[in-house]
Amino acid sequence: MIMTVFAGFAGGLAGTLWAGSVSAALLARRPELSAAGWRPDTAWRVLHTAVVYGLCGAAAGLLFWLSWGLVAFTNWPWFVVGASYGLLLWFAAAFPALLLLSLRLPTLRAAGVVMAIETLAAAVSVGLLCAFVWHRAA
Repeated sequence: MIMTVFAGFAGGLAGTLWAGSVSAALLARRPELSAAGWRPDTAWRVLHTAVVYGLCGAAAGLLFWLSWGLVAFTNWPWFVVGASYGLLLWFAAAFPALLLLSLRLPTLRAAGVVMAIETLAAAVSVGLLCAFVWHRAA
């Protein structure tokens, strides 16, 4: 169980890496976001992002362990199981929230797309790392 939770935490930190390297550069190019109050990342904001992504990844790792590693996918390779779990996480949690936010606040539509891609990268990396650890332990 501990290794699956740590794998989820590490996958969440991959979301922080994506946020700092890809999302920050894409969001900085959007002038309408600056007008709406968007500010570039500071060291504290990056630390908070890492904590949030890490804790959410650890919770997703625990959920993967509680689901017995998606036992319904026993005949599939570990990376298919991991990608499926990551997509399920993303569709269940991040996608609806970001889609509804983008629909209700048109000025944030570009930010919603960037954040949706960022959370997709984090969710899939959590799923892949959890499935890899589960497969290695089996």
